[in-house]
Amino acid sequence: MPAPRYLPAGPEDAEAMAALALEIWRRCWCPKVLQAEEIEFFWRRTYSPDLLRQHMANGAVYEWIEADGERAGFQAYRIEAEPRRMHLGKLYLRPEFQGRGLCAASLARLQGLAIEMGVRDIWLYVFRKNERAVRAYRRAGFVVDREEITEFEQGYIYDDLVMSWLVPGVQTRRIGAS
Repeated sequence: MPAPRYLPAGPEDAEAMAALALEIWRRCWCPKVLQAEEIEFFWRRTYSPDLLRQHMANGAVYEWIEADGERAGFQAYRIEAEPRRMHLGKLYLRPEFQGRGLCAASLARLQGLAIEMGVRDIWLYVFRKNERAVRAYRRAGFVVDREEITEFEQGYIYDDLVMSWLVPGVQTRRIGAS
């Protein structure tokens, strides 16, 4: 597969990204990672087009991932000022593009950007049950810093792993490490 292209996304793309996220969640996560009603609940909490536009306005960089002339998925990251870190908030690929090296290519690109931008690490949340994603992050050199459970109304919980990748040569203590 040729190298993916990363195209900037803006507020006008929020509806399309929200719809794609819901499609990917339903096709990839139900029922192994989340049940259908959990998908609907969490998607509404995190993917309304207005919320995506707000993230963009607050400095998150959203990009379409294109492969074979199609939108394969999207990613979003934000640089935090102090300490200087990159938060990878979103990396989603349509199922027909998974297993073709796009995730690895996207993570390698983000790692290169992190080095160029002088950040100390990249960190992210991933659902603990999303074993495929956890394996992909581990292959890219990410490690689990901690487990985190967040409770919401109606008995819903986020059961996450917080993972990070340290920029080579940066001496820092991992969050949650003893």
